[in-house]
Amino acid sequence: MFRWMVFSCALAVCASTEMRAQATSRPTDPVFVRAQALVSDGNGAAGRALIDSVIAATPAGAPLYPQALFWRATLAASAADAESDYRHIVVDYPLAPQAEDALLRLAQLELARGDRDGALIHLQRIQRDYPRSKSLARASYWTARVLFEKNDVTNACAANAKALSQTDSGQIELRNQIQYQGQRCPSVAPAVTTAAPVSDPVSPSVTTTASSTATTAVTNSPAASSSSAAVERERVKVSTADTASPRVPATSNPVATPPVARPTPPAQANDAKPSIVDPAKTPKPVAEKPATKPAVVATSATATKTSGYSVQVAAYNHKVDADKLVSTLSKKGYAARVDGSVAPFRVRIGRYTTENEAEDALKQIKSKHMDGFVVRAPER
Repeated sequence: MFRWMVFSCALAVCASTEMRAQATSRPTDPVFVRAQALVSDGNGAAGRALIDSVIAATPAGAPLYPQALFWRATLAASAADAESDYRHIVVDYPLAPQAEDALLRLAQLELARGDRDGALIHLQRIQRDYPRSKSLARASYWTARVLFEKNDVTNACAANAKALSQTDSGQIELRNQIQYQGQRCPSVAPAVTTAAPVSDPVSPSVTTTASSTATTAVTNSPAASSSSAAVERERVKVSTADTASPRVPATSNPVATPPVARPTPPAQANDAKPSIVDPAKTPKPVAEKPATKPAVVATSATATKTSGYSVQVAAYNHKVDADKLVSTLSKKGYAARVDGSVAPFRVRIGRYTTENEAEDALKQIKSKHMDGFVVRAPER
């Protein structure tokens, strides 16, 4: 029950934002704004009763009716009540402006109870039945999220890339989440695979060729012209040793070639919460090398570029809006700040040493009916 209350509060905030963004094409009746205010103030029964009165007084064929159903589902007291109204909209009012949003909410409800295949059915229907929907980018983002949970990385990365291409300039927060989720895609794998043969031990054929080349160079030099017979005997001895000893390649020094350093993703790209281990935390093979190796120096320099984790709660195109939210959060006791010198200006809370500490802080923030996600904190 508590989980549904937190989830419903998040849906209410999301619905309010979407309705304001689409106010020109889908004007929201003031009665729903009042109902949402009542629920947000803790008077949920009164808010839901207000919407029930609108539904009772509105003909089922009126454009206001599916809108009222959508708001009743958004502010519902239980997941079952919300699902019932969302399905009512999808089945009986498929041409209503709220239909695609209702499908997205149904997918989120399915995912919340662990039914990933059920969630994918609703998300794929948005793409198929509403190709011009303003919810396409968000539907693709959630599709990628579900596929990642199903360990279908290839299709998840394709869906995430599609989500990024479907966003517009005003969807800053969604773009941040999509870009951060995209870090789970193996973008650096081809570079590592191509460079791998460099560190392999030298093969017998290469060793023999190198020996032959070196012998030829000595034989042809003017300084060695007077002792060609001795050089020839030495060449035969080396060639025989190379052929007879199968252990020569194994005794080659495999660390003669410096290892290929694995790049660390920039902190500014980490704008959403993944469910995988951050690449910067994985052990580096350079730990086994001498302390004077350049790779160790690069690792140390990289470690100082970030200062832990933070919780991002908003992003704005204008810094004055970000400063305004920081001021409000600071009065409530949060260590809020604005990160970034150019748009988008990100509002973030706290600096935490580990990701687990940041996740705990995020849970506390969500308990106050705010939303956010964990990000890597940039260098101070």
